[in-house]
Amino acid sequence: MMISSHKPLSRENVLLVAEYYPIGGTRTYVKQLLDFYHRMGASVTLVTTLDEDDSEIEQLASSMRFELVTYAQITTKSKLKHPSVWSPLSFMRERHAFREFVKTSDFTRVVVSAGTPGLLLGALNSGPRAIYILHTYPHGRRQALLARPFLSRQIPTDSNIVCVSTFQQDIVQRLWRTERRGVQSPVIANTCGAELHCEPTPSVTSPKQVLTAAMVEDYKQPLKWIEVATQVSHRMGRDHVRFVWIGDGSLLDEARVAAASVSDFADIRFLGRIASPESFYCSSHLYFQYSTIENMSIAVIDALRHGLPAVVTNVGALPEIVSDGQQGYVVSGSDEDEAAGAIQTLLIDDVKWSHLSANAKRRYQTEFSQERWDLAMMRLHSWRGGKPVSIREGSTP
Repeated sequence: MMISSHKPLSRENVLLVAEYYPIGGTRTYVKQLLDFYHRMGASVTLVTTLDEDDSEIEQLASSMRFELVTYAQITTKSKLKHPSVWSPLSFMRERHAFREFVKTSDFTRVVVSAGTPGLLLGALNSGPRAIYILHTYPHGRRQALLARPFLSRQIPTDSNIVCVSTFQQDIVQRLWRTERRGVQSPVIANTCGAELHCEPTPSVTSPKQVLTAAMVEDYKQPLKWIEVATQVSHRMGRDHVRFVWIGDGSLLDEARVAAASVSDFADIRFLGRIASPESFYCSSHLYFQYSTIENMSIAVIDALRHGLPAVVTNVGALPEIVSDGQQGYVVSGSDEDEAAGAIQTLLIDDVKWSHLSANAKRRYQTEFSQERWDLAMMRLHSWRGGKPVSIREGSTP
């Protein structure tokens, strides 16, 4: 049952400061947050870090009667145009600017939603009952060197750092020393909502479609992805399988050129940014994510919601979404033959596909449903200490 009739946050006035992009998971998450606060009856002022106009978010905020301001509008007097992670001076200026802004309204809570570890900590320090939702995790030498002496010290001790996976939580606790400083870091896994407008069925006509929905960036390995797609096409025949990648990114043009070079042997399509990806999930046979680094991927979770078995790499939090042999297959990101074999199995074995498809939907319902996410977020907002909230408490494996 959807949690929509209760209004536990009706007295909340939330300052939501969000880093998100024109596409991708951080954007999806911000829309989910806005929907959550709207259903809960909270008031929201959304601060966006985007420079460009964003009609979709503007219209969404307006329809919910939420206020929308830009980061630059708040930090103009502090001479900040963009948030920075690594500058102590920028942090102090950001904190001062947001504290001055908070004084102009009776905000009861400051919520930061960030895709870059350490970004917008100045905003987090600006008001009461702070929540920092982190969509990736500290990684790389720079993060490791600066996390303890600088970044961890900027996190208010009475705040919550929300992690979206246990993999991420372990890194945050180790590098940012949250437990030592009394900062709670609960795990609340992502969701993709509740309603579905299609039901998965085994494809009986050719070509069967393999879907990827992601930004076309280096860590998603688009060129190796093309190698895998080409191998599968060689084995099955070009007319029997189609590989589709939806999403924009810095490597989109390069990937299109590479795909065109093998067009005689494989049907591979990079379609760029798609406003409504729902139809692609509904028309696909399985999902394929070949990342070298990944947290709790919303796109993979959405595949489970649609009943699509998924082939993913054994990195980050992806194995927390897909159990090998249960909702799909977990493969090495450096072994194209292994990935091609897993995809081929799901394309030709309808009995196996049906079993994994049912498992995928069941996994979504027990681990990633909107009801579970709503309950975890409600508990987080009323939390006054004690045991950290985990969306997996009492879940069915």
